[in-house]
Amino acid sequence: MRALPVITRAVMRRLLGRRRSLWLMALSAAPAPILFLVARGRPAAEGAELYNDITVVLGVVILYPAVALIISTAGLGEEWKNHTLPFLLVKPVSRWVIALGAVIATALSSFLVLGAGVLLTWAVGGIVGGDWSIGVATTVAVAIQSVASAAIFVPFGLILGRATLVGLGYLLIWEGILSSIIEGVQASSVSRIALSGWADLAPMTIDTLSSVNEVLGRVEVGLGGAAAKVAVMALVSVALTGLVLRHKDLVGD
Repeated sequence: MRALPVITRAVMRRLLGRRRSLWLMALSAAPAPILFLVARGRPAAEGAELYNDITVVLGVVILYPAVALIISTAGLGEEWKNHTLPFLLVKPVSRWVIALGAVIATALSSFLVLGAGVLLTWAVGGIVGGDWSIGVATTVAVAIQSVASAAIFVPFGLILGRATLVGLGYLLIWEGILSSIIEGVQASSVSRIALSGWADLAPMTIDTLSSVNEVLGRVEVGLGGAAAKVAVMALVSVALTGLVLRHKDLVGD
């Protein structure tokens, strides 16, 4: 397992060392200026409510999943596309150690990028709402989103040629459309799992809670349940990614 921190650092350095990560940070921070413009001059109570509304509708449901998707599909997918993955595979390292390192690195990279945007929005929320603990729930939500996205899309990046495009289709169709009209799909919706963890910590008005419960549908509010779900997803992802690395002839692709 000595190779695990080396692989984790190498993948994180590649994911965070490009100009793309700065653009993704800016995208994840998009709720901040919107919140400032909308909440400026309003009472503090309204500012806090607007923070919740904007970060949930624009952040947790739309922007954060998209940013985490882009990072996660690049976890090992770019190594494959650039034909540099075979150089990693020829080393005497267990494929499951490589898979674990890639999933950990991707989840951490997503969290750091999303966290930068959340931190800026948190600062604006504290200014307009007067509550400086308001961003705790959002930070937890992006942590859940980061792990879940890494679990789903790291193996996607290896298996599919255009994983980012397929992933965006997944977000639009599965997360956006099907989970809104089919109750059975809601339990597997990553954005709803992240939202259920957020709702367990966020201070909300009765109206906001009612709106959140309507979005969640069959998914129950609870940080523990959300954490357990993404932990299982991560374990399955490591196993699947390890199998792909072990059995797929990537060297010859």
